[in-house]
Amino acid sequence: MRFFERQLVTLCGAALLAAAPAPAFAAGAEEDAKTLFARGRELRRAGQCEQAVIAFRRALEIYPEGLGALRNIAECEEELGLYASARRDWWDLRRAALQSNEAKYAGWSEDAEGRYRALNEKVGTLTVHVRGGDGRAEVRVVLDGKPMDPRLLGVELERDLGQHTIELFYGGAAPITERVDLQAGMRRVVTLAVPAPPPSRDALGARDPLAAAPPDASSGVRTAGFVALGVGGAGAIATVVAVAVRAGALSAVEDGCSRAGGAYVCPPELQGEYDTGRTASTLASVFAGVGLVGLGTGVTLLLLSPSGEATAPTSVGEPTAAALSLSAWPGGVGSRLLVRF
Repeated sequence: MRFFERQLVTLCGAALLAAAPAPAFAAGAEEDAKTLFARGRELRRAGQCEQAVIAFRRALEIYPEGLGALRNIAECEEELGLYASARRDWWDLRRAALQSNEAKYAGWSEDAEGRYRALNEKVGTLTVHVRGGDGRAEVRVVLDGKPMDPRLLGVELERDLGQHTIELFYGGAAPITERVDLQAGMRRVVTLAVPAPPPSRDALGARDPLAAAPPDASSGVRTAGFVALGVGGAGAIATVVAVAVRAGALSAVEDGCSRAGGAYVCPPELQGEYDTGRTASTLASVFAGVGLVGLGTGVTLLLLSPSGEATAPTSVGEPTAAALSLSAWPGGVGSRLLVRF
């Protein structure tokens, strides 16, 4: 019996020895945390909130039960304009204060919730959408240098104010990059489109029947026909003008000049009218020929141009044919259009 009693005492002693360092370790961690907390308070009073946050974070990591460090972190972030980070830490403080039994933290959960709600109008949000790239495993989004969980695409995320960089990696040579300058209360939505993949070699080798078809010859012929008609019309107009000028000059010459041997004898002051009449007569003949040739050529080209659609002949026999011939007319050159059916 005594043997078992001695064994029991030995086991209890070992258990007590094993548990003894735990409180000592906890006490040492709390002391270190208090030192870091005091350092953080000094930095904050000196206006160095960024460095103070680092000290408070270390204190909180060593001794999570010290909620004062978390509260100072939230307050410093709010002073720095990091409203999204401050809201997250205020909410963490609210949850931790509700779970704490320390009397000194009484009422802290209400304070934290109030600060959390007060920053709702100041915080900025960012929503990222990706269009395209379905089924492509290499498509991923990186936000501020950190990979973004695909489940967060399309979700409004609170982010601190300032510039944010969104990168879309899709397997190309370089990512698609979008930069957003987030302001207080701003709600930004960014949509990134994944470029379509390049066509495969098989797709490149396949010929499109419509694309491979030769160009329509009727287009060029019809265009030339309309151009010729335009030239002919211009020649006709110029002919009318030249005839009108010749008529005016002829009238002045007949009134002021005398005829001798079939020719007009004009005084010096009417010599210009006489020369103008002769020039206008020559130009009228030239323009008349250009007009006739242009109109005849234009009509011929339009008749001979393919219609662009296969049509069956209206009757059995010789195909329709047209020809333009030039012949000498009394007083100039003429044209004759022959159409045979």
